[in-house]
Amino acid sequence: MFWPSRLTLATVAAMAAGTALASPAQDYMLNCMGCHGSQAQGVPGRIPPLAHALTRYMRSPAGRDYVLRVPGAANSVLSNAQLAAVLNWVAAQFDANELLSGLPVFTAEEVARSRRSPLAAVLATRREVLRSLAASGASPGLDY
Repeated sequence: MFWPSRLTLATVAAMAAGTALASPAQDYMLNCMGCHGSQAQGVPGRIPPLAHALTRYMRSPAGRDYVLRVPGAANSVLSNAQLAAVLNWVAAQFDANELLSGLPVFTAEEVARSRRSPLAAVLATRREVLRSLAASGASPGLDY
């Protein structure tokens, strides 16, 4: 008869409880990097960058809601807490000064509220959010 090691049992218990087993950096690598790239630079014309753009979205309720409702985030296998941690890690990694200025970070509760309804019109919503952000200050570019 096979008896799993204590580490394996602990891992299974953590997975069942929804406890994160990876750091936000590892979760980014495993779940986001394939599309957004190792430096969160995106793919011009196809995938928007997160580096030097995410914190701009984080400045407004509409921008935050957009980020959490895009299909990649809304449909992610990451838990609400893991997704919040990954987004906060990306913001800290690529725009630390913005976070230091008092920009609110994502919370698991905020993620849970927004990601329940994924966006149907991603590009149209993105354009609307970017116009609003541009009117109130710095905005990610309309093109990527």
